[in-house]
Amino acid sequence: MNKKKKINRSLTRNLIISSIVWAAVIIGCSVNSGGSNKEILYVLIAGFFVEFLRITSFNKSLLKDSEEEGN
Repeated sequence: MNKKKKINRSLTRNLIISSIVWAAVIIGCSVNSGGSNKEILYVLIAGFFVEFLRITSFNKSLLKDSEEEGN
């Protein structure tokens, strides 16, 4: 049961952080709405890379935790 709670907590945290990242991207795009499309594209690409790096690090931590529990 403890393992389920830990996974549920980490997935909930992951979802909240993802929502914050994309909310920041939307706000950044709306602030830049008067600028060029190139600036908005940079904000979107930055949001993608932040999310990509965060997800890969989250997956690595899940694998590490599962290996530690397996030993």
